[in-house]
Amino acid sequence: MKTHAQVVIIGGGAVGVSVLYHLAKAGVSDCLLIEKNELTSGSTWHAAGNIPTYANSWGGMRAGNYAWRLYKDLGEKVGYPITYRHTGAFWPAHTRERMDFFSHLVGISKGLGYDLAMLSPAEMDAMHPYFRSGESVMGGIFDPYEGDVDPSQLTQALAKGARDLGAEVARFTQVTGITRQPGGEWHVSTDKGDVVCESVVNASGYYGRAVGEMVGQSLPVVTLEHQYLVTESLPELEADPKNFPLVRDPDIMYYLRRERNGLLLGSYGHEGRPVWLDGTPDCFANQLFPDSIDDIAKVLEAALSHVPILGEAGVSRFINGPIPYSPDGAPLCGPAFGLPNFYHACCFPVGITHSAAAGKTLTEWITEGEPEWDMSNWDPRRFGDWATFDYTAKRASELYEHQYAIPYPHRIWKSARPVRRTPLYGTLKAQGAVFGQVAGWERAFWFETDVAKDDGELSFHHEVWHEAVRAECEGLRDRAGVMDHGGFTRYEVEGPGATDFLDHVFCGAMPAVGRVKLSYMLTPKGKVWSEATIARLAEDRFLLCGPTLADQRDHDWMTQFLPEEGVSLQRGSAFDAALLVMGPKSRDILQPLTDADLSRDSAPWMSVREITIADAEAIALRVSYIGELGWELHMRSEDLETVYGAIMREGRSEGIVQFGSYALNAMRIEKGYHGWGADFGIEYTALDAGLDRFVSKKKDRFVGREAFLEQVKQPKDYHFAGFVLENDGPDPLSSDPILREGKPVGYVTSGGTGFRIGRRIALGYLTIDVEPGEVFDIEILGCPERATVTTLPFYDPENTRLKS
Repeated sequence: MKTHAQVVIIGGGAVGVSVLYHLAKAGVSDCLLIEKNELTSGSTWHAAGNIPTYANSWGGMRAGNYAWRLYKDLGEKVGYPITYRHTGAFWPAHTRERMDFFSHLVGISKGLGYDLAMLSPAEMDAMHPYFRSGESVMGGIFDPYEGDVDPSQLTQALAKGARDLGAEVARFTQVTGITRQPGGEWHVSTDKGDVVCESVVNASGYYGRAVGEMVGQSLPVVTLEHQYLVTESLPELEADPKNFPLVRDPDIMYYLRRERNGLLLGSYGHEGRPVWLDGTPDCFANQLFPDSIDDIAKVLEAALSHVPILGEAGVSRFINGPIPYSPDGAPLCGPAFGLPNFYHACCFPVGITHSAAAGKTLTEWITEGEPEWDMSNWDPRRFGDWATFDYTAKRASELYEHQYAIPYPHRIWKSARPVRRTPLYGTLKAQGAVFGQVAGWERAFWFETDVAKDDGELSFHHEVWHEAVRAECEGLRDRAGVMDHGGFTRYEVEGPGATDFLDHVFCGAMPAVGRVKLSYMLTPKGKVWSEATIARLAEDRFLLCGPTLADQRDHDWMTQFLPEEGVSLQRGSAFDAALLVMGPKSRDILQPLTDADLSRDSAPWMSVREITIADAEAIALRVSYIGELGWELHMRSEDLETVYGAIMREGRSEGIVQFGSYALNAMRIEKGYHGWGADFGIEYTALDAGLDRFVSKKKDRFVGREAFLEQVKQPKDYHFAGFVLENDGPDPLSSDPILREGKPVGYVTSGGTGFRIGRRIALGYLTIDVEPGEVFDIEILGCPERATVTTLPFYDPENTRLKS
């Protein structure tokens, strides 16, 4: 085994070997993969090997399509035979809401240039010689790209391809420790010797948590049982070797495909069962859990009504193996928080499909410093210490049980809560707050009223909260409202070099003392990394507020540019609570509670002051994410209840309302404000996103400047626009296609009802330049709806209310 390498990868399953292969293909052949047993001996060896391209999002669809295109001729390219079958797949629907969702997915695929299509029951019956739609199936969706692959052969082929390019694999080698040396290199200790490297990738699957602990990180990884069965050979299949589509029935919760001359049937139709709650065994190579026949029997019985041939087949074997889950069901794939050149690529519930995208993404992180695709929903840094092992086990179990549930946009997960809450949690709950969870924080999403009670019903159409949120938005428009915003990402930046540091990291000029600016961080390629509201409290003292889920991610980004001295970058603040007090009556409510002058002249829009309010110290930012007169009041948690109580008492006579995240989001869309993770990210330049007005033309140095100046000379890839939809109907959803004469020319990034203006609205990107007044169609749940481009913002375009 070599003693020095550029990259060490820990874990020899499909994901780890894919990373090895992609690195070697990118020219990084000085790589060593360490596997404590044989390659594929973890979850890979027993995986069903299906490669779906059907997914609930752009990212998922692209990952699946990248996988099958890579795998289909990989064996030929590397000289290692692979059993890969391109069969296609269809998904039956038994409810109208499932049909709506399938129509939405077909729309997403249009925007990507893929060919998912809706099917009738008769078309499904014609495609599959052994499937009977019967009376319950209303229709379905067809994935023409799906296939299945032998997972072990796939992994060995990737390994051969990597070895042929110079990479090395050390099997039956146990990693015993990982330390970072003073010079920044990583020292990986094993039972066969040590290796020093520049970068480490933790691709150890359900052992990802154990490897993370070696570097002081408790990753939110838990292992669950997942079972499928393989039948004995059937005479009909022996006589007919032709392939037929995989069937994946989400309402009955099974998937079924051909496996040689038998059938393979898997199920999510039982409660999530986490295992190894007392610790992962030292070795579980090529092992399985005991069969759980009762779990699959009910699903099998339901499947028989649609695939009668199952009743003729005896069971050859059960496969009940370990499958890793995170608290949101997505992988942990990307940089490790606070550990330069250490990466995680573990916890892949659909590892065979996503291993290809994992290899691509990690290789780009290592070789280019940023991935091509926005993979923030895979970024390990989206979780913090709040995502404990117990929390992960409970939430993962709930997710497993909803693996095939319709992913309604307003589903609120219930398990393992509450975790993080502000001192107002009990007060707001007693007042009808319906809470959701953001980065572990309990945040009021909306407030029940006498006529709008949370009934738990989910839909793509009208839901009970709509009327309550309408009242919240109208109350803010006409009077005032208050929101407890727990979980703000905050950084304090201080020191004689603070201004120069921030000027380098952000593309915009720094605000003057007492002023606030919204600014963006660009990548060296000129893509938009993130944003922050920057409040300058003194000459060399700043408070930064950013997206809640980007806390660790943005801290890492800024840290890499931090000088050795002269600047202090602190994650978090003593002022760790916030109340948003907004609306035309907000000044009247707040002024009696403070000696500070809150008049328009003394506290103008985009200003900041340190004040005392209701006898509590606060940092008062005269900013508003909703486009009304208002303040963000940042204070200590111990003062939150006192200040809130004083505001509510003072505001009672002014008709103050309480509002939650749903209203906040609806109003920010009305103002055309970009939301991180929705309307901007590293797939867009500042020009694409219409954010170039935030880029300083006077600064001669900031990250991404050279790329930005080159982009100015080139045509834009995307054009950010706002749309007003006609008539009533379901709200537009993220990734809905925007059509011109039936052809996709863009997609929605944010959509909903603008309750203050009484119209359905959407933000999105077009691949063509447009002018206000031009008309398009937005396809919502399969139905094209007329949408007109309008000048942003939709609400109060002159910003007179904001600046009042």
